[in-house]
Amino acid sequence: MKTLALALALLAVASPSVAQEAPRPRHRLTPEDAARLLANPAAQNLIAQKIASLASIVLDTKVGPLAALADPRDDVRPDDTLYSIERRHDPDLDRHLYERSHRGVATAGAIAGGAVTEAAEFRRTAARLRAALAPLVDAAEAPKSRQQRPGY
Repeated sequence: MKTLALALALLAVASPSVAQEAPRPRHRLTPEDAARLLANPAAQNLIAQKIASLASIVLDTKVGPLAALADPRDDVRPDDTLYSIERRHDPDLDRHLYERSHRGVATAGAIAGGAVTEAAEFRRTAARLRAALAPLVDAAEAPKSRQQRPGY
């Protein structure tokens, strides 16, 4: 997996597509919409499938020409792709990739839902603090406003 992480990082840095502007979404999701979507098991399944599909595209990258630069213990062969290297280390790579993606999406959904709930609670707490501090702020500003008035 270390080889995969390094290769993905190198690919991301070297890719000209990274420099291109990301397409703008047709519809902006609110945080609440995103939390609901990411918590939906059917959406999690579709998103995990898409992540696995995108990962497969990256894994099809031929890295064999870099074999001479690799650590001999990594067993990189001249005709290798990232997929073939990782598949030698993990014969169930496809299933594991999907499962990890699915868990990641489910975790993101739980985090998003918690963040949405917590943001509302923080707004309520901030409103209570403003109300509690208002008399102190008014008292602190009162002498200033008397000093600014002519005749004092």
